[in-house]
Amino acid sequence: MLLPNNSEAFKIIVIEKIKIYCDTNIWPFEYEQFTAWLNNFDCKIEEYIALQFLDNLIVRSKEMAKASYARLLYGPIRQYLSENTSINVETIPKWKEKLRSGELSKDLRFCPVKLNSDQGESGSTIYRMLSTALDTNRYSLAKATTPPKVIILIDDFIGSGEQFIDFALEFNLEDKIKTTQIIYCPLVGFEIGINHISTLYPKLHILPSEYILKTDSLFYGDDNELFKNDQINTILDVKNFLIGMHKKYASKMPYWFGHEFAGLPLAFEWGCPNQTPSLLYMMKSKKNKNWQQLFSRRS
Repeated sequence: MLLPNNSEAFKIIVIEKIKIYCDTNIWPFEYEQFTAWLNNFDCKIEEYIALQFLDNLIVRSKEMAKASYARLLYGPIRQYLSENTSINVETIPKWKEKLRSGELSKDLRFCPVKLNSDQGESGSTIYRMLSTALDTNRYSLAKATTPPKVIILIDDFIGSGEQFIDFALEFNLEDKIKTTQIIYCPLVGFEIGINHISTLYPKLHILPSEYILKTDSLFYGDDNELFKNDQINTILDVKNFLIGMHKKYASKMPYWFGHEFAGLPLAFEWGCPNQTPSLLYMMKSKKNKNWQQLFSRRS
C-alpha cells in the first residue's frame, strides 16, 4: 500500500472537521480523544487509514437519538397505527398529549429488546430516552395486566439480526405476533439485518428511525476497486494492510473488520456495535503499552 500524494491535505481536512464537530457538540466527544487515538499509530500509512475511518464515521449521540425517536413517534409510527389499527391517533398535538398522559396504555405498550440474561444496556438505554416523549412506566409491556393491541420494540441497532433473533425466541415473538401487532423500531437499522429478520418474521413490521446500507461499509465494492476517495490504493490494498495492523497491534482482537466483515464506521455515544471495526474501540495493545482507546464497546 502506498501513501497518497494528498495525504497531508486530507489529514488537515479531516482533523478540522472533527474539531468543528466536537467544538459545536455535534459529536458528543472531546476533540482530544481523536488526536490521542491518532497518536497510537507509528507510521504515516497507518495514520492515513485511521483518518479514513474517521472521515467516514457515523456518530449518533443521545440527543440525536431522542430527536430521532420523537420524529418516529409523531410521524411514521403514528401513521402506521392510523392506517393499520383501530387506535385513534387524532391530531399530532392530541397524539403527543395522549402519549405523555398514558391514556393509550391499554392499547399500546413499549418494550426494550433485551435478553433476560443479558447484562447489556443498548435497548434499555434507548428505552429510557423515550421518557421525554411518553410515560415509560405506564407504557411498559412488563407492567401490562392485559395484552395490548400493539407492542413497539425499542432497540438502538439492527446489525446482522442475530441478537434480535435470540431475543425473539425468548420473547416468544412467533406466538405473540399471531394476536398482537408488533412493530420493531431500532434507532438505526442495517439493511442486511433487516432483510434477515424480515425473512424469518414476515408479519413483523420493522420501522427504523434511520437506515444504514451496505454501501456505507468502509469496504463496500470489489476488491480491485479504489478505496473511498483514494486514487492509488484498492480496497484489497487497504484490507491487506489492515491485516498487518491486526497482527501488529492486537492479533486476538475479534471483529477487526466488523462482525461478518460489515465494516460499518458507526459509533453511538454509549458505544460501538460489533459491526464497527474493533480498531475504533479496542482498549489496549501489546505492541503499544500506552494505547489510547477512542470509543467504548456498546454493551
